[in-house]
Amino acid sequence: MSRAASNLRSWLAALGIGTLSMALSAPPLRSLIEQSMLWHMVVQMPMLVLGGWLMMGAARNTVLPTRLASWNRYGLTGFIAAQAIAAYWMLPLAIDRAVVLPAADLAKLATLLACGGLLRHSVDRAPAVLQLFFIGYAVPMMIWLGIYFASTDLRLCNAYSLESQVRAGQGLVVMASALGALWLANLLSQGHGKGYSRSTAP
Repeated sequence: MSRAASNLRSWLAALGIGTLSMALSAPPLRSLIEQSMLWHMVVQMPMLVLGGWLMMGAARNTVLPTRLASWNRYGLTGFIAAQAIAAYWMLPLAIDRAVVLPAADLAKLATLLACGGLLRHSVDRAPAVLQLFFIGYAVPMMIWLGIYFASTDLRLCNAYSLESQVRAGQGLVVMASALGALWLANLLSQGHGKGYSRSTAP
């Protein structure tokens, strides 16, 4: 397959996932995230991050990764920013605001796409030890939050029922566990045993 065809496929996949994830915020699909916390937290939000991840991958031959390089040395700044974005959108108050306020929902779309792009840029540049520090914090945090959502008797989000919250918590645990396993498999497959990714330039 030619390089141009490969790039085209990468962009089509990125735009497809990005468009579908954003379509969940517009009628008629919006009813899915308004009625189900599982669809909101475990389907749409991860899809937005994935869309941003794929877009950054598709843009690897453009000037964007190079321009970000001086700001995101060794992936450190990108990891911090991405983790802050992800942590904010796991807060029940932020989830409620995204359901009832159009401006908050637009902010969610933009920031989670950016989160995915920053994660891709950072993973491509960060040493394995740095990846382990951030991923090793984020995955257990998501698992703990999912367990809490699934086990508490408190209704944390006003926009959703307790039953919907329980299902979302269970889904979050499964998703976080899968993400941790995928990251570890990717790390091992790329031979990061020496503690450096294939691009260690700052």
